[in-house]
Amino acid sequence: MTTQDIVINSRLEEPTSHLTTSGSVTGRLIGGNLDMVATTAGWALPDLRGAILLLEAVNVYRGHVDRQLTLLRKAGHLNGLSGVAVGQFTGFEFDRNFSIIDILREHLDMLGVPVLGGLPLGHGNSPVSALIGAVAELDAKAGTLTIKRSDT
Repeated sequence: MTTQDIVINSRLEEPTSHLTTSGSVTGRLIGGNLDMVATTAGWALPDLRGAILLLEAVNVYRGHVDRQLTLLRKAGHLNGLSGVAVGQFTGFEFDRNFSIIDILREHLDMLGVPVLGGLPLGHGNSPVSALIGAVAELDAKAGTLTIKRSDT
């Protein structure tokens, strides 16, 4: 088994790359598919304080994403996050004056934590895998999410 860190680079061609803010944080990587994260709220979602929350979604309505993020925020699950890593949000139509990016930005900007978008994590083209539960470093300036594989 390798102990080499896994570095995932943000891709400018991913629409969520426009969500990136500044900052660098370290925390346990928790999350994944937004629908699954929201479904576990209140009964199986771990404490996210100090964590880097990974979010991605596929083929759900914009209103559904808005409701899920509102639920997580109003229930207090997003309080104390260290940062947010945003993967692929695929299968969304841009048929109105607002996009999925607008919805994500509205919710994520409220958190006041570093956000790194454009990560090839999710259900889009050439997705990579992330080790959920591992310690990770999110560096928005460098555009990297580094999953720590060593015990140090």
